[in-house]
Amino acid sequence: MAKSVGRALVWVVCGMILMGILVWFSMPSLMLIEHKSPLSYEETVAALNNVIGKKQNWKVPKTFDFQKNIQDAGHGPIEKVGTVALCNPLYASRILEAEQNRKVTAFMPLGVGVYEDKQGQVYVSELNVGLLGMMFGGTIAEVMADAGKDVKDVITTVTK
Repeated sequence: MAKSVGRALVWVVCGMILMGILVWFSMPSLMLIEHKSPLSYEETVAALNNVIGKKQNWKVPKTFDFQKNIQDAGHGPIEKVGTVALCNPLYASRILEAEQNRKVTAFMPLGVGVYEDKQGQVYVSELNVGLLGMMFGGTIAEVMADAGKDVKDVITTVTK
């Protein structure tokens, strides 16, 4: 009997370790989603700004040009890379009205990455905010699921 319980515990621990390894290696591809853009880097950034600006309740507070910032700091040239920050104040207010939810300001506003590889192919990357929100539950999960759908719609419009 004790031997059977011991074996069962060993298998449970082995299963937990295996599951941890699977999660560790699969999370990056689940959390970050990459889309090819048929447009140039500049056209993709402009199209994202345009589509976000037309989407109800969404704003673009800032577009970051990492390539320029890196070169201005005296470092070598890199391919074109940046982020379009986007915010929906109505979604934000739903999350931030509860003090215990304010920790998520670490990833607010949302960002959509735009970058060009060495071959000139442009990509748009997004954080899977719906999946991220599920880890928090409650209002954060609800709002981030809605925001995730909106962001996906914007990216699909630009990259189709």
